Amino acid sequence: MYPSAVNWTAGIFVHEQVQALVRRGHDVRVVSPKGWAPPLLPRWRAFRDVPGTGAFEGVPVLYPRKLTLPGARLGHRNADAMRLALARPLRRVHERWPFEVIHAHMLVPDGWAAARVGAGLGVPAVATAHRADVLDVPARGPRSAARVREAIESLDAVCAVSRAIGDAAERVGTPRRPVEVVPNGADTRVFAPRPAGEARARLGLPADERIVTYVGKLVPRKGVDVLVEAMGLLARRPGGAPLLVAGGIGELRPSLERRAAELGVADRVRFVGKIDHDEVGWWMAAGDVFVLPSLSEGLPTVVCEAMNCGRAVVATAVDGTPEAVRDGETGLLVRPRDPEGLAEALARVLGEPGLAGRMGEAALRIGREEYTWDANARRMEAIYAAVTA
Repeated sequence: MYPSAVNWTAGIFVHEQVQALVRRGHDVRVVSPKGWAPPLLPRWRAFRDVPGTGAFEGVPVLYPRKLTLPGARLGHRNADAMRLALARPLRRVHERWPFEVIHAHMLVPDGWAAARVGAGLGVPAVATAHRADVLDVPARGPRSAARVREAIESLDAVCAVSRAIGDAAERVGTPRRPVEVVPNGADTRVFAPRPAGEARARLGLPADERIVTYVGKLVPRKGVDVLVEAMGLLARRPGGAPLLVAGGIGELRPSLERRAAELGVADRVRFVGKIDHDEVGWWMAAGDVFVLPSLSEGLPTVVCEAMNCGRAVVATAVDGTPEAVRDGETGLLVRPRDPEGLAEALARVLGEPGLAGRMGEAALRIGREEYTWDANARRMEAIYAAVTA
């Protein structure tokens, strides 16, 4: 969950948090283990090209190797593999540069390992829970659930990207202090209001169309199949379907394209593939509304980004999403797996005069107040101060 020469966007949100902390005067080093797998597993072959040390946009990074097996076959032992990967690098860094706090992302395996390594060094450890670590991992079995509970109860502080994720963590274990909610944010240098006409001209999109934008993986959890079904329903309404511009990659793209053709909306659904991070804000600005039909989310960073672009958001009311998308104020919330409800919400935002603009203005105001990386860094400063006092 940190960018490297092999994948410049992996865990980009962690890097953005690091950059915000650096801008506020903190000195940060990153240790980001990369997968080592038996040589016959081609999926992880690219990790061999990641150097052991380096820097990413000025941030010093160590990339030690960590045992990795496909399909989560390590189970609860994945935490042990992470501890083995982290122990020596963190000890060596601490000998040369006596850091004051360790901040891990994900309770398992990272937070569990950080708590144990930190205890050996006499350094407090903090971890951020994102989603899968408290919703998916405990469901894999009692040993995996025990690892999550151990992490929660051994860390000096637990953060969560939303209240929903924090509550889920507290149901798994008893933290040493109440879970702190520290939402994700947006880089306001990349995600900012821009004229839709300028964005569309830059991206080669039609100037006079109603445009819905989606940015994310094309995987089952993101609910993009439901979005395509909603497009089919919108096509039957007066005025037809808007243009859906979907950025991202994933295994569902072929089936999504086939379904769009079956519904007669292939010309209204445009898959544009992977978008460079610094360009995402332009794609969001080109749309009239941003949509996120996910089945589960911790606190979706893309929603923070769309809000900071001044765009209304239509999203599913799952997990932490309703904490960012205020129904009727900054966007509309719908039930997951409900193409009819999603179509109705999109039609309302696009069709009711002035609604998208009013919601976009409210989204921008709230986004700038609560959902930026600078706001995130300020909250983290207070937590670091508490655990190091």
